[in-house]
Amino acid sequence: MQGAIIGLIILLVVMIIVYMYFRRRAKSQALEKMYGHVPSHVELYFKEYFDEIIDNWDLVEKDRAESWSKNMDNRLNEVSKKIGSLKSRRKRIDVDLNKVEERIENVESKWKEEVR
Repeated sequence: MQGAIIGLIILLVVMIIVYMYFRRRAKSQALEKMYGHVPSHVELYFKEYFDEIIDNWDLVEKDRAESWSKNMDNRLNEVSKKIGSLKSRRKRIDVDLNKVEERIENVESKWKEEVR
C-alpha cells in the first residue's frame, strides 16, 4: 500500500514537471512569435507599463520634446508681440490717467477757491 502511494506521488510530481515544461515552452514560443525573440522580464514590464510610467512621472517622449523645442521660437515671437502691444496700451492709459489727474486737480483748486 505504501508503495502505491509513493508511486502516485512520484507520478503526480512528474506530471506537474511535464506540465510546467510545456507551459513555459508554449509561453516562450508565443513571445518569440510576437517579438521575434524571447524578451526579458524587464523588457516585458516596460512594454506593458511604459505609457503609465511616462504619465505618472510627468515625463515627455523625445519626439514630443523636440517638436516643442522647435516651436519655441514661434511662441516667443507671439509673446513678444503681445508684450509690445501691452506696452503701447499702458502708455495710452498713462496719458489718459494724467489727463484725469489734471482735471481732478483743477476741480479741487476751483473748489478750494470757492470755499475761501
